[in-house]
Order: sequence, then C-alpha cells, then structure tokens
Amino acid sequence: DEDAWAAAERIYTSIRATALDISQISQNTGIKPANIQKIKEHIFFKKHLLDRYRDYGVPPEWRRFDASPEMAKSWLRLTAGNYTEIDLALLRHEAAESWFMRKHGPSYLDAHSAADRRYPSPY
Repeated sequence: DEDAWAAAERIYTSIRATALDISQISQNTGIKPANIQKIKEHIFFKKHLLDRYRDYGVPPEWRRFDASPEMAKSWLRLTAGNYTEIDLALLRHEAAESWFMRKHGPSYLDAHSAADRRYPSPY
C-alpha cells in the first residue's frame, strides 16, 4: 500500500538524519559500531548499480535503494532493542552484500545473489 511506502521513505529520511542509531544498535546487538556504520551506509546512503532486472532488458541505474517498509521497521526495532532473528538476518545479509560489492564490483544482482547463498535475505 502506498501509505506504507511513504511512511518508509519518511523513516529512511529520519534514519539518515541521525547518528545515534549506530551506538544503540551496537549496544543492543553486540555488533561493532564500525560494522553497523558500514551496513547503514550500504542500505541508506550509498548509490548502487541497480541491475536486478538486466536479464529482462531493464537498463541498470545508479541510485539509492528504494525505501522498504520491512527494512525501515527492522532498523527501528534494532535501534529500540526489540529486534527479532529476522532483523539480525537482515544485518548479516546486508553486510555480506556490501562486502561483495567492495570486493567484486558494483552489481547489485551479483552481490545480492552471493549474499543470499550464505545469508538469505529475510525480505
């Protein structure tokens, strides 16, 4: 529903505007702040080569990920400390995806597929 996507966009904007979430998520999960920072930059700030539909003739484009209602809620749960195993799975997947892009190139499709093999995306 359109309201959920608009709400997600507002949440992404608020996430981008704060740095407090890094230490909160680190304290809540035991994951090093530097790793949380890398994941946050990957999800919310960096532009990626979005080529997921290249095999269907859709040209790839460089831009940020679209706001996702599920991922927005997940980040808020991680920040608040009432996260679930799904939220931790999201962190593992996004960390692996980001690592793959740094090591093997910018293709989102390739990075997502590689990350999914070891750490399946919950969304």
